[in-house]
Amino acid sequence: MQTSRPDSWRAQGSSQMQVFWDMVDGPMPRGLLGVGDPDVHRIDGRWTLFLGGFSTGFRNRLYRARLSDDGSLATGPWIVDHDGKNRVTALTADPPRDGWDAAGMHTPSYVPASGRHGPRIYYTGRATSKHYGPKSRYSIGVLEYRDGSWHRRNEPVLQGEAPRASVLEPFVIHTDGRYRMWYQANPHEIGPGEQPDYELRCVDSEDGLTDWSPPRVFADSSEGFFDNALARGRDGWVMVLARGSNLHGVRDFPGQGLWWITAPHPSADRGDWSEPRRLLDTDVSDTPNWCARGTYGPALAFADPESMHATVYVTGTRAAPRWPQLFLQRLARFRRPPVPAPFYLATGTLEVDLT
Repeated sequence: MQTSRPDSWRAQGSSQMQVFWDMVDGPMPRGLLGVGDPDVHRIDGRWTLFLGGFSTGFRNRLYRARLSDDGSLATGPWIVDHDGKNRVTALTADPPRDGWDAAGMHTPSYVPASGRHGPRIYYTGRATSKHYGPKSRYSIGVLEYRDGSWHRRNEPVLQGEAPRASVLEPFVIHTDGRYRMWYQANPHEIGPGEQPDYELRCVDSEDGLTDWSPPRVFADSSEGFFDNALARGRDGWVMVLARGSNLHGVRDFPGQGLWWITAPHPSADRGDWSEPRRLLDTDVSDTPNWCARGTYGPALAFADPESMHATVYVTGTRAAPRWPQLFLQRLARFRRPPVPAPFYLATGTLEVDLT
């Protein structure tokens, strides 16, 4: 569907998108079948990406990649932490089998050390074997950095309540002496044939672990936003909002892509932010195939703090047929078929001026 008004990315000339990791066309770090959920930060003078990944052992784990010394934010290359055999290494050990997040960890959100609290990574943990549908269940936990390694807390820091029993997609900052978390609440992760029912909420906590404030609704289900990311820009704060993606190829799905809003401060009150502007419309026909069913899990970086030229990282859902048809298509082109999966993801970037 073509919109009457071009999105910001196309209005500025549509610089080429860069794909770093792709489940179908590759490349993929050794030991991983899929990568997504990018979270970008400059740590100790070096640009760092925290990622969620699906391992060849069929586990959802958290990983770290760092920009090569001669690389750029927009084009990489990014080097995922690996061992002596060049296989990727996860940030921390898998949860115990009876853990609240035993079925997997994804969606990292890094927060630097603040006061007496060390660095943290908030993440989504899955309790159920089901990834989506009414039997799926998600909560939010945290890793704490101590003695040179990441340590998982045994209990979640935030859980859902009926009718929105799942909470996921955390994005956390430390501001005004408190931890502020934006997250998604839903009845369950949507499955084939279902329409999205997402609500973005925001809560605060002094220690970032307990006593969270009553949640504020930042974006209700009518807007359809799945998750968000924000960063300080030259003229204040910029937030990128994503509507998720059409993972299962559902007909009459809401329009997908990215939006952006601005505010003088990283306020929990939506009224302090500007009206959303369309950053990327993935329903337009010239959208690259790797993200043609939508984007989610955004991250935002300004290489030059005096410029509003942003690099936006996304997880894209590929417009691809079901695996049997994809298998035959790849063989007909003498290409290696991907592993069977209900959908296919890629991670990449685009550049845009957010002014």
